[in-house]
Amino acid sequence: MNHYRLDRYEGAYAILVEESEHNNELSVLKERLIAFVKPGDCLEIQFDTIGNLKHVAIIPKMEKA
Repeated sequence: MNHYRLDRYEGAYAILVEESEHNNELSVLKERLIAFVKPGDCLEIQFDTIGNLKHVAIIPKMEKA
């Protein structure tokens, strides 16, 4: 599974930031997330073999030491 944080909604897209040392951004169609995800939420995302969202779940924010 991949971990992302919803940074913002921009036009028709949701901008996700990868929760890793790289902080890569990923754009996905807003309609896939807007019903249940708000900016700042941490997400666990699974992709299918061609890169489509297969599973999305909100996960608790990890506490940084």
